[in-house]
Amino acid sequence: MRTTSLTLPLSVAALAAVLAGCAADVAPNPEAAAVRTDTQPSEQDREWMKTIHQGNLSEVQAGRLAMGKGTTKQVKSVGKMLVEDHTKLGTKVTQAAAQLGIELPTSPSKAQRAEVARLQEVTGQDFDQDFLSGMIKAHKEALAATKTEVSKGANPTVKALAGTAQQSLQQHLNALKKAQAG
Repeated sequence: MRTTSLTLPLSVAALAAVLAGCAADVAPNPEAAAVRTDTQPSEQDREWMKTIHQGNLSEVQAGRLAMGKGTTKQVKSVGKMLVEDHTKLGTKVTQAAAQLGIELPTSPSKAQRAEVARLQEVTGQDFDQDFLSGMIKAHKEALAATKTEVSKGANPTVKALAGTAQQSLQQHLNALKKAQAG
């Protein structure tokens, strides 16, 4: 019996020594315990994220309408581009917001919802003209807000995202203007 009663404490001590040795062999993971050194999102960053997210939601809806209701190949093509690009940007914005603890709206703004509802009622060439002029206006506003974020934002993640968005928004604006010109 004495052997058994000594074996357990010795086994525990041996296991503790082995585990301590293993822990010494493992390099510390600095990222696991790292304190965030990124600048926390400023009010500018937060507002841009919310605004661009609502724009993404709205432009995906408008783009889908253009794909179905557009009367020209150009309008349908621009609609498809908006759906694809704003869906991708929306995913990036959502992921960044989750990492940064920013709560995003779940739907477009009241004005954006009204514009999409209005576009649903318009048909033919009137739809094409209204869609293009509305999207040009929306992209100019989004581009201005995004340029402000790039220059005045605080958080590097949000600013980098804005830089990427700025390129896409400019491409969209150019395509929309070209489609409007015929």
